[in-house]
Amino acid sequence: MNINILLQLLLILIAVFIISSKDNLKIVISYSVFSLIAACLYFLYKAPDVALAEIAVGSAIVPLILILSISKQREFIVLNRLEDSFLEASDERSGIGYEILSEFCKYYGLKLKIYKKLPGKANGIFSHRNIDLIVEKHHLSRRYLFKGKESSILMYKLEKLAAPYEDIKVIKLEEGETDEQ
Repeated sequence: MNINILLQLLLILIAVFIISSKDNLKIVISYSVFSLIAACLYFLYKAPDVALAEIAVGSAIVPLILILSISKQREFIVLNRLEDSFLEASDERSGIGYEILSEFCKYYGLKLKIYKKLPGKANGIFSHRNIDLIVEKHHLSRRYLFKGKESSILMYKLEKLAAPYEDIKVIKLEEGETDEQ
């Protein structure tokens, strides 16, 4: 088999892995490998200048920027719209929400910040102070709702942590969608 075809097939496999992966570090490393293989293909197709640019930008600079931006995200901001002690650390019986979020933040190495009220009006989940999660109680079913960004890779782990609890539902909102339902 021709080396060009083999490298192209490898690029397809890596691209599928990048799309399906939920681990940020694996995504960054895979992107860097993808870029190196693409640079090899550019070189084999007699474009050494493009190959050098791909190595510099795609394999070094972009992954470095991604790693720096991921490492800067050290807080998980939660807007608490509850009137009970579900998200309080002091009550052993009713602080289940706090325990779930604490375990979640510990897994990702984040600092949990829970706000009861934010200054100004929060018009949607994507708008004010980079809110990662809104916790409220559904008025009819009395279930606790964890509303977060669907695009966030973190929401999949939170969904797994909340799965054993019947009274907790994780809702992933799309971009542009508000948290009002």
